[in-house]
Amino acid sequence: MSTWATSNGPGTGLLAHTTMLRELCDTTVQRLILGPDSQPLDIGRATRTIPAQLRTALHVRDRGCTFPGCDRPPGWTEAHHITPWATGGDTAIHNLALLCSRHHHLIHTGTWTIRMGTDGHPEVTKVWTYPRRN
Repeated sequence: MSTWATSNGPGTGLLAHTTMLRELCDTTVQRLILGPDSQPLDIGRATRTIPAQLRTALHVRDRGCTFPGCDRPPGWTEAHHITPWATGGDTAIHNLALLCSRHHHLIHTGTWTIRMGTDGHPEVTKVWTYPRRN
């Protein structure tokens, strides 16, 4: 379990590691430095977000959701970090893939995986698990 602190309420809560990684994929982390009078001095920048030029390159490369059999167009997709941004993954075309909302959430369940293929295009595959014996 990881501790998640909130800035708009009292205390902290606990989140499962997988929940925290899923939430970090869809959030923005931003630095905020305050001066002695509580006025912002530096708000940094959100490095996880996808700049417009990179999003255009993803549209051209992926042409829509990269999940097998999905026909959702680029405008209906979200950019997914193949190596999670929270664990050091770059916000770069070699680490991004377009997925529709349904398949983006499915990737985060752990039953599917995504990696960059040798041809420079994302490849989505099922993670095979064996049934547990009782």
